[in-house]
Amino acid sequence: MMKYPLLLCLIAYNIVGHAQNLSLKNTDVILQTTFDQAISRNVGQNELINGRYYRIFSFLKLPTNDEKNEMNSLGIRFLDYLPINNYLVSIPDQFSLLQLKNYNISHVEKVPLSLKLDPVLLEMPYPDWAKDGDLIKISILLMRDAEFENALNRITQKEIRVFESDPYSMIIRASISPTDIQEIVQMEEISHISLVSPPGEPEDIKGNSLHRSNAINTAMLNGRKYDGSGVSVAVNDDGYVGPHIDFAGRLEQSDVANDFTGDHGDMVAGILGGAGNLNPMYEGMAKGAKMHIRQYNGSLPGSVQLHQDSGVVLFSSSYSNGCNAGYTSLTRKVDLEIRLNPALIQVFSAGNAGSSNCGYGAGSGWGNITGGHKQGKNVIATANILNNGMIVNSSSRGPANDGRIKPDISANGNGQMSTDPNNVYATGSGTSAAAPGVSGVLAQLYQAYRELNNQEDPNSGLLKGILLNTAEDYGNEGPDFTFGWGRLNAYKAVKVLEENRYIDSSISQGETHRYQLVIPDNVKEVKVMAYWMDREAFPSASKALVNDLDVKLISANSEHLPWILNTTPNSSSLSSPATKGEDHLNNMEQVSVLNPSDNNYEIEVVGYNIPYGPQEYFIIYEFIFDEITVTYPIGGEGLHPFDVEFIHWDASPDTIPFTIEYSNDNGVNWNSIGNAPADKRMKIWQVPNQQMDEVKIKVSRQASEDQSDEFFTIIKDPDYLSVDSICLCYVTITWNPVEGAEQYEVMVLGEKFMDSIGVTPNTYYRVPKNHNEDFWYTVRAINSKGIKGKRQVAKYYNGNGGFNCTYGTNFDTSDEILCIESTASFVDKSIGCPDSWSWSFSPNTVSFINGTNANSENPEVQFLDLGNYEVSLTASNQFFTETKTKSNVIKVVSSQELGIVEDFNTSFPPLNWVNSTDDNTRGWEQTSVVQKNGESGMSAAFLNDLVELGQTSSLITFPFNVDNDADNPFLSFDLSYAMSNQFLGDQLLVLVSTDCGDSFTDTIFIKEGHDLTTSASLDVPWLPSSPNHWRNERVSLYPYRGQTIKISFHNVSRAQNRIYLDNINIQDDLDEKYNPLTFNVFPNPNTGNFQLYLENNALESISLELFDVTGKITYSNNIEFQSGNTKLVSLNFSNLAKGVYYIRVSDDNNQYVRSIVIR
Repeated sequence: MMKYPLLLCLIAYNIVGHAQNLSLKNTDVILQTTFDQAISRNVGQNELINGRYYRIFSFLKLPTNDEKNEMNSLGIRFLDYLPINNYLVSIPDQFSLLQLKNYNISHVEKVPLSLKLDPVLLEMPYPDWAKDGDLIKISILLMRDAEFENALNRITQKEIRVFESDPYSMIIRASISPTDIQEIVQMEEISHISLVSPPGEPEDIKGNSLHRSNAINTAMLNGRKYDGSGVSVAVNDDGYVGPHIDFAGRLEQSDVANDFTGDHGDMVAGILGGAGNLNPMYEGMAKGAKMHIRQYNGSLPGSVQLHQDSGVVLFSSSYSNGCNAGYTSLTRKVDLEIRLNPALIQVFSAGNAGSSNCGYGAGSGWGNITGGHKQGKNVIATANILNNGMIVNSSSRGPANDGRIKPDISANGNGQMSTDPNNVYATGSGTSAAAPGVSGVLAQLYQAYRELNNQEDPNSGLLKGILLNTAEDYGNEGPDFTFGWGRLNAYKAVKVLEENRYIDSSISQGETHRYQLVIPDNVKEVKVMAYWMDREAFPSASKALVNDLDVKLISANSEHLPWILNTTPNSSSLSSPATKGEDHLNNMEQVSVLNPSDNNYEIEVVGYNIPYGPQEYFIIYEFIFDEITVTYPIGGEGLHPFDVEFIHWDASPDTIPFTIEYSNDNGVNWNSIGNAPADKRMKIWQVPNQQMDEVKIKVSRQASEDQSDEFFTIIKDPDYLSVDSICLCYVTITWNPVEGAEQYEVMVLGEKFMDSIGVTPNTYYRVPKNHNEDFWYTVRAINSKGIKGKRQVAKYYNGNGGFNCTYGTNFDTSDEILCIESTASFVDKSIGCPDSWSWSFSPNTVSFINGTNANSENPEVQFLDLGNYEVSLTASNQFFTETKTKSNVIKVVSSQELGIVEDFNTSFPPLNWVNSTDDNTRGWEQTSVVQKNGESGMSAAFLNDLVELGQTSSLITFPFNVDNDADNPFLSFDLSYAMSNQFLGDQLLVLVSTDCGDSFTDTIFIKEGHDLTTSASLDVPWLPSSPNHWRNERVSLYPYRGQTIKISFHNVSRAQNRIYLDNINIQDDLDEKYNPLTFNVFPNPNTGNFQLYLENNALESISLELFDVTGKITYSNNIEFQSGNTKLVSLNFSNLAKGVYYIRVSDDNNQYVRSIVIR
């Protein structure tokens, strides 16, 4: 190896002598000029730059913040910290150093050239990537306070070709002759010169559930929905991504619009944020995130500008940049940018050089992180693991060049299927595929933090610290140089945010902070991490850590120190398990205590060595309980029969193996899947080859167990999707029927995602697209419980199918039974895309209203006579004309009087009643039951167990008059209902219309769940078989005296169990006087949270009192209501003792009392 003799001479001149040391990467420089000597020495004119000169100040002890501020006020600028107790400073010309005699400065040294020059520049031959013909490419770091444009001008006056400048990071990249380095290194405003970073090289089933990303973006109705929406990320890779529908509406690619050089970036982007539009199996971590696609550049330019201009907070790069290059000027740049823009984070792959020898000193297999930028303190470098959690042999290992812990965290890369151009998928691998998994989860956490904190951005150091502290410990106990802090766990991380298990504070040199930590019962392990976003280091410093904090956990009987690793450069030391001790290398420290013996601990944080303070830090704490948490399948998923799935769960450390089972009968019976060793949190499961509606997974270990939060389904996805017919305004798609499917959801590609456009019980659907409009479409099955299966792989219609349309005229009406002068809406249901319509009615005693007429597509019509009406529609377009006539489609009836009885034993719906549903599928049905009188007969039933969650259906009476002279008109009915579980129940409302059914604005009865229940049975389907299974309900109609009304029995389905109605009576009670304050309370009894429902919608105000059995009033309140609103009052008495109480509602004239029971 050849060296340049002159350069060697320049560097070697002061590596002799004694006194204070300057600790650099490759050597220690002994400082020789004492403070007293420096006082008497003059500053040469050639040393002055813009009226200032540069020196090294060496202190006997680190100055305090106050002392630094005092020196700052005198004109001293502290530019960089250098171990140990040394600062690179700039000093004004004509400044008298005597002013600093009381600040413990031992030496004042000219900036040594060994500090300014990277030793790599001494080595020959230079690598090919650093050559520019006869020149070499270098990176020039300027002093922090240099005037950038002036320095750039001075440099360009030399024989130097500048090809990139970065004033934000004070870096200039240029090509120079090796023989000219000796001249330029002596320029005073230059602080460091090195070779440019090497050019990037790409680094190469499903990590979604392994990373627990699925658990924070679930298919459950009330589950977490963190998919990265609103978060902007940048993917630095190999150019244009796509075309692929998984990125629809979420890519910004103006920087790479014509750069089609590779498909590595497609794989990375798909893992980070692919939507799974084409195939839901390959959905990425953050399908809602917006992605800015850029070509990777080894100097990582433009990050701050993109962050500040476009709100990009996360940068993901899966490229190498040298091998264990140490803390370079590029590393300094990324740390600086993150520190000054704390919402910003850079995520890198650790590299695929796991078997390489990159000069750490331990031979091959250690110290081979591929790139200086990955060794940043404020960034994340990701190791690559298989989907079973094992490390991939090629994954790069730590430590960093100075012994710090790298990689930071582990994620699944190998074997992940991801996007490839032109709407296909391909298998990814390597840390290239692992890093975007971390980036995607971070995007989810950014969204979660914003939603929990009024849309404020998080400090990225907080999120990084949370990820590290909640990582699942893999490999050796504690951190190691293979897995870092462990495997990514999004579910545990988001819970820290939701539960606010972190502290944000700042500390200065010599300070000590203490926090009380109360350990809950049943905790198997507590983890406390201190994390701080450290100041960027000087590239030549021997270690990168600038501000050094110490943390420990103290109880009455013990003291616990953080994990530390042995950094001695040999394989045995680097592979040995972590021990406990003081850490003076890393900007994170974790204290872990197994089976904590005390409930009360103290967290102690010490400002051990803080040359630049105050230093913000985060304390993050994690409690690992003696419990199990199933994380996949968690609920709401649709699994395909006979597929292979990975069941995942979290659990505390133990030596007892796990038992894994599934149930498809709500836990009555459990079927064995198998066992898993104590150290595993995963089980491979071949899904049963049969359709199952409601399935749960259970994982148990001795007395501990957990189940899926909600049911998932096993059902096939519809196959043989195809286009059947093509018309002017719609395209009909068809598919094969699926066993166990009650309905099918049809979806087409919208702006970003596959959007639902409808649900049908049929195996065809008319997609409202023009015949020449291209689109992507798919279908999934919905079982009888309303749980959706997996979507079929999307198919593409190119808009060139030609015409093969079927034509026909048809229509529907909103109402069938009307009052005189009531209105009905008519809806054209013709097929074949008519564009003209002609409506006629017989008799012709009708009026068109609301701007419609006989040629409207969907007219609104008022009927003026009693009797039956015949309706005709003629629909046409350029290809067809056809007339459809329906007799007796509208019946206008006169209202009846009180004395109405309906037992549902004849026709159904009863004469002049209406059975209405929100989707015209399943409504109320006539069903044989054992009635309240003990006899068999018919009732009206709604089968909630067979419909989708949220479906509504109304059984509506004919119109009737409530006599103005009625004493106490009322509605009564028999009701039977049983819940299917203890948590969620269906809802029944009784609504009143005073406009003949055009609108139902008054609610006179509402019950759901436990309050609706008439039996403790959990049988599904529920069928009343005893008189005891019924309850009679009664509601006053007094407020409607003198009006003609309709009553609607309105069911709101929670997809739970069947509800039955019988013996509807609408009468006038001559024996009991009407009380306008009549109310019900539900659920009753309960633990203290009640709903009070008043039947009289005309009430404007009431007085409400609660008193106990002794008559003592324990609560009182005056309540006012808005006119016309449902009179529902929420009451919280959970602070009261258990027992019987009485609620009294009163006004100036009446009162009404009911008892309640607080359990």
